Amino acid sequence: MKCYCYETETEFVYCVEGAKGKIRRKLKADPWWKQSGGKFLKVYPMDTGWDDAWYLDTEYKEAIIDNFARLGAAWIAGVFDWEKALLVLAQKFAENGIEWCIGGSVSEAVRGVDIKPHDIDIGVNVRDFYTVKELFRAYTMEPLGDNHGNWLVRYFGKLCVEGAQVDIAADEKLDRENLQLDKVLWQGYEVYVTPLQERYQVELSRKRKDRIRAIKAYMKKHG
Repeated sequence: MKCYCYETETEFVYCVEGAKGKIRRKLKADPWWKQSGGKFLKVYPMDTGWDDAWYLDTEYKEAIIDNFARLGAAWIAGVFDWEKALLVLAQKFAENGIEWCIGGSVSEAVRGVDIKPHDIDIGVNVRDFYTVKELFRAYTMEPLGDNHGNWLVRYFGKLCVEGAQVDIAADEKLDRENLQLDKVLWQGYEVYVTPLQERYQVELSRKRKDRIRAIKAYMKKHG
């Protein structure tokens, strides 16, 4: 399988050629990837009215092109050790004074709920977002940038850390002081996570039976 990027006058395009088996099925199921002949394409418009024009930073753009060629196959495959990936994040955040929190299924797993996360959702304080962008330049798959409120969260991007897809989000509503979070000790780090009851309701709404069972078992054991 080959992963690469190219540009048109108006678009920055991610391209995957030769995807087979599980990876092909995964790309077909993802609405952001569009099939074109034997390729799968994911398109970013180069529109300064939409974003902060990350594509005008030649060095940053070249880093993304290189990262996707090196790491794209592993990133798309999604086979990873979530603890190993999270430890890399926790260490870098701690070393650089980044205020962060964990959402999604990893917020369940760090407590000890018996699940296998498919990705890692991280929220960072708005004031730290561009610091995170530079710290993780070598891990960036999709640009970390400001979409000027055109999406669910204002600041967003995707990393590949130890093979894991890591979503980095920032918005004033996601700053820690604006959220109700639980503090958990994990691998020697104090991490802030989504309350378990909130996650339980999410899993119920999505009808994820395996995760519902896992959370119930955890709550029964720990009260």
